[in-house]
Amino acid sequence: MTEEYKRINIMDDNPHVQVPQTQEEKSAEDKIEYATVSERFIALLIDYGVIFIPLQLAVSLYFKWFVQGNYSLQTFIGSILIINLIFIGYETIFSCGGRVTIGKALVGISVVKSDESGYLSFSRAFLRSLGYYISAVLLGCGFLWALFDTRHRSLHDLIGGSVVIERRRKGFGEKVLLRGVGLLLVVGCAYFAYTHFFGGKGWREQYKVHRAEICLSQLGRLETTHKEMYGYYTNDYLRLMLLSGDPVQFQRDLDQCFMPKGFQIGVTENSFKISAYARDADKTPVVYARP
Repeated sequence: MTEEYKRINIMDDNPHVQVPQTQEEKSAEDKIEYATVSERFIALLIDYGVIFIPLQLAVSLYFKWFVQGNYSLQTFIGSILIINLIFIGYETIFSCGGRVTIGKALVGISVVKSDESGYLSFSRAFLRSLGYYISAVLLGCGFLWALFDTRHRSLHDLIGGSVVIERRRKGFGEKVLLRGVGLLLVVGCAYFAYTHFFGGKGWREQYKVHRAEICLSQLGRLETTHKEMYGYYTNDYLRLMLLSGDPVQFQRDLDQCFMPKGFQIGVTENSFKISAYARDADKTPVVYARP
């Protein structure tokens, strides 16, 4: 007999028998699981927030308190360059030698060599960090490569010779939660990219324009009321305010809807036209007219 068995005392209430593992069971325990796209995306957003949000806030306060708006284009570009260099250093240091970034630690993933033989070297981690920017320059296509790679590697993984693996086993519930959150973040970032880089308006900006249009329609109704009461349309803004019943609140509402300049009321005997600029980022012109 080739197997050695431990002698069991039959008088022992809880005998411990060591059952030899099969080769399949050992290989199942040692099997490496690769980080999913959603896990990687969540970790990246966490790391982005950890570095960029505090540094951008610090730079904004510096310009506000010390420079006070008197800064050159070179100063602005220099501050952006410093922030990105800090991010590259952070990603480089915490992607080599067995270290992990804050985001990866929270999600439970880490970076290793592409052949899974060990951790990345400093030089490979540096190349990988630079790869983030190459992926970004390609309109995010470098990140999307992970959707088609069997080991979920992005372009910066191919550049740095790396792969991202699971650091710990996750239960079914945690996996579902991470994938759900990752999906929501992907949709949110795609919407942000569309609204800010492809000319679409975000929902906040759309709401501001819509609110300005509602304010104009209210002014239009006041013009109609003035016509019914006095027999003519008026371009006297104060008369319309008095007709509203609460001039103070009416003025506050209009200040929140329109830009300070550009508000105009044009009237003829049988028609009127009210125009203004909404308080959105594009200062969208809004018009209400009655022929």
